[in-house]
Amino acid sequence: MVKIDLITGFLGSGKTTFIKKYAKYLMAQGMNIGILENDFGAVNVDMMLLKELEGDQCELEMVAGGCDADCHRRRFKTKLIAMGMCGYDRVIVEPSGIFDVDEFFDVLREEPLDQWYEIGSVITIMNAKLEDTLSEEAEYLLASEAAN
Repeated sequence: MVKIDLITGFLGSGKTTFIKKYAKYLMAQGMNIGILENDFGAVNVDMMLLKELEGDQCELEMVAGGCDADCHRRRFKTKLIAMGMCGYDRVIVEPSGIFDVDEFFDVLREEPLDQWYEIGSVITIMNAKLEDTLSEEAEYLLASEAAN
């Protein structure tokens, strides 16, 4: 089975930077990988930033958004079916910031994907830098978490 990783996080948190380093690490281990970018924008900036990885060990694929949820789910599943026949050792999925993460897990439970893929890692990238001044609500939430 092909391991599939989901890399999530907010816009600007460093997902693409992480994927570049992670992909290079996997390729150095001799793995053939596919990277699936899920983007709702007119121009997929992340695909352009990852272009340097493309080669014998790495292929880039994209699911374009802009349609209803059912259409997007079909596109996502169709792309994963096609990628499942490529002989990858690992597939990395970077969803858009407005992606429904449940869709990722639900699609992987459907045939034939449930026979081809197994979930590898689910990683959320976040920028932990806090602003110098926080709102009262943020101060309250952070104080509540620190107390637990």
